Amino acid sequence: MRIDIHSHLMSVAFIEHLMGGHSLPVAAREENGYVTECAPRFALHHRPPILDIHSKLQHMDQAGIDMAVLSTALPYPAMLGGAEADLWATRLNDELAAVITAHPERFAGWANLGFGDPERTISEVDRCVDELGLAGFQVFSNVAGRPVDAPDVLAVLEHIVERNAAIHLHPTLPANQVPLDPAIMTAIAFPTDTSLAVTRLIGAGLFDRQPVIIASHLGGVLPWLRDRLATHSQLSAPFPSQQALARPLAEYLDLLHVDTVAYGLAPLQLCYDQLGAGRLLFGTDHPFADPGRPGLLIDDLLCTEAERSSILAGNALRLLRLNAPQTIVPRAS
Repeated sequence: MRIDIHSHLMSVAFIEHLMGGHSLPVAAREENGYVTECAPRFALHHRPPILDIHSKLQHMDQAGIDMAVLSTALPYPAMLGGAEADLWATRLNDELAAVITAHPERFAGWANLGFGDPERTISEVDRCVDELGLAGFQVFSNVAGRPVDAPDVLAVLEHIVERNAAIHLHPTLPANQVPLDPAIMTAIAFPTDTSLAVTRLIGAGLFDRQPVIIASHLGGVLPWLRDRLATHSQLSAPFPSQQALARPLAEYLDLLHVDTVAYGLAPLQLCYDQLGAGRLLFGTDHPFADPGRPGLLIDDLLCTEAERSSILAGNALRLLRLNAPQTIVPRAS
């Protein structure tokens, strides 16, 4: 069984709402879809299968993926700000719930949050858990430029943890970034911003609450910088303003979960060696980059078959409290 926890689906209604706008993000029609400008020099094509659930299902069948946990890609509702952000987060959650209701064995969903008004956002957390039954919440590495440890953002994340819901931490455009080449943005800036977001949440005390936080793309650069972080946070002479943590930073990193969106075996093996199979969850980032490669890398990972099954599906079933599909999609040999 294969459960892809990192798979994107965009709302056509949301993209069309961005058409004709006077501030970013803005969208325009193109052949077979849309092009959406999220920031200066950073635009994305949105075409099937990211726009069409039937095309998404076809791609899943071809890849032998039994279930996908769907999420919005960039642009996301919080980029709109204020009441508009909250309105569209609610609307996208309703759309997502309808897709899951129509295909309960194939899809689960990461809920959207607008972060326009903290009280309204917290109410939406409760609605998504209690009424819509979504698997957890997608939170971006900054909220339209606001850090994840900003008091109004952190209050929402603390409430998510209190509700025993999982958080999928997804990268976005770094705050105050100077325009970059899009490939550099997605390959370097995105995973770096995810890593900074994790360390901010550690410093804010969220990891002391035993959250389920799944960082995208193998946790960004954190596995590679683990020893450096441990040394600078504990063994080197303290900086005058250094934050006091309840435990060594490296121990907090042991509490992190990551998805397996990776494009080389060595980084995946490093994460497995550092975190163990129980903290890795299969993800592809479909339809971006090379969504077929993460599954092939897991097939080649040096681990036991029981651990491989946990990475591919068991951990998602356990941490996201999903119902296992009754029909398994055959995989091409």
